[in-house]
Amino acid sequence: MSLGEAVPRIAPRPVDVAAIERELAGLWRETSSASEGGPAILRACMSNLVVFCADPEEARSAEPEIAAVVERHPSRVMLLVAQGTPRDDALDASVSAMCHLTGPGRAVCSEHVMVSAGRRALAALPSAVRGLLIGDLPTSLWWATREPPPAGGPLFGELAGLADQVIYDSAEWKDPAAGVVETARWVEESARAAVSDLAWRRLKPWRRALGQALDPERLPGALAALEELDLAHGPHGLPEAWLLVGWLAGRLGWRPRRARVSPGSEIVWGFDGPAGPIRVTLRRLAEGPPALRGLELRWRGGGGPRRARLEARAADRISVSFGEAAAPELVLPVPPAPRAELLVRQLPKLGRDRSFRDALALARRLAEALLP
Repeated sequence: MSLGEAVPRIAPRPVDVAAIERELAGLWRETSSASEGGPAILRACMSNLVVFCADPEEARSAEPEIAAVVERHPSRVMLLVAQGTPRDDALDASVSAMCHLTGPGRAVCSEHVMVSAGRRALAALPSAVRGLLIGDLPTSLWWATREPPPAGGPLFGELAGLADQVIYDSAEWKDPAAGVVETARWVEESARAAVSDLAWRRLKPWRRALGQALDPERLPGALAALEELDLAHGPHGLPEAWLLVGWLAGRLGWRPRRARVSPGSEIVWGFDGPAGPIRVTLRRLAEGPPALRGLELRWRGGGGPRRARLEARAADRISVSFGEAAAPELVLPVPPAPRAELLVRQLPKLGRDRSFRDALALARRLAEALLP
């Protein structure tokens, strides 16, 4: 069955926030009675999944993604929505269930709680979540908004304090430089939770492609002799490009030296590497998705090609060509990775990812060059 294919969900019913747990128990009793003669309803839960959206529009976008996630990772979902309505002190809740067929005559359901809060009621959300957590299960916080997590202030801090894992997505941040700097600072200070940026997961095919393209058995000495790296990214895709540079610099022992910024289009960085200086150029394309679109590497010495180019071809493959060749010599498939799929892959990863943290720390240094 494909990701996200669901049977109709059990319809939401409004409840008082203090009565959510009682209403959930009643919902399951009624569901068990109503299932006689129909599909057997199984209640399943692998984790607590707390989702924060900054407005109702974001919540509407997240709902189908949540349904796709719980098909593969059943969870008790707590969807928190900032309303920003004239009823600033309002705190409204509803309970329902998302169900998916797992075979003939059988459906698995995950609990779904939505809590909507006006501006003056946002401070009550962590307390509401705390009372709903299933204590013997891990808790993941998905910060499903276009603002970086630290922009959430005390609300984010309290929700993150309840979580074993924090997941966010830096794609489409309005101010990527400030977002990367503040988020990296928070990650450095966060000793408790595992942290992940979905942009880091999107880079996995690129990291794999780089490893295959510059494999020492294919191109002996190329990695150590790199002199230039040019990256092209779509609008709002700068954090992803920074993370890739941070990862590569960390692996190869590069130290950032200086930056030159051309407003709106290009950033040039100088690095010191073990074998000499390296020039890194980041170019923003005028259009396209907020992601890495291509990179070119140049190195000195050796008897073979001294240039490799990696390009995103459509959404499902990366091509690799060498030297002056126009035709790709490698074409690497990229599995489809909508946001729900990235979340499904990330939720079981509850350990601290040192490679990501190191890449983010160096990305912070690159981002600081753009701040006043």
